[in-house]
Amino acid sequence: MTNVQILALILSQNKADTIKCVDLILKAVPCEGFLLSQGVTPSQECCVILQDLSRDAAACQPNRQAMCQCFKAATLTFPIDIQKAQRLPQLCNFTSTIPIDPNVYCSK
Repeated sequence: MTNVQILALILSQNKADTIKCVDLILKAVPCEGFLLSQGVTPSQECCVILQDLSRDAAACQPNRQAMCQCFKAATLTFPIDIQKAQRLPQLCNFTSTIPIDPNVYCSK
């Protein structure tokens, strides 16, 4: 079982009627290599997924909050290179409404 699958199982208990963390983690699998410092650039698949998630987050506050909590938990669980994660909006050409920070306050 991969790290992503383990986190997905742990966080699958999201009780809100919003997007589920397990779904987000599984969607973000194409970004794993880049975020764990293995890749030099994110894959095109990673960028397309992040662009779609960014649109979902911008359109709906409950989804944005759920995504924020999920990604915050991922940054605290895995050895994600935060500096690389923070460059994703620029590298993948999207505007993030969710700060990429393990200390982010997700209630906005």
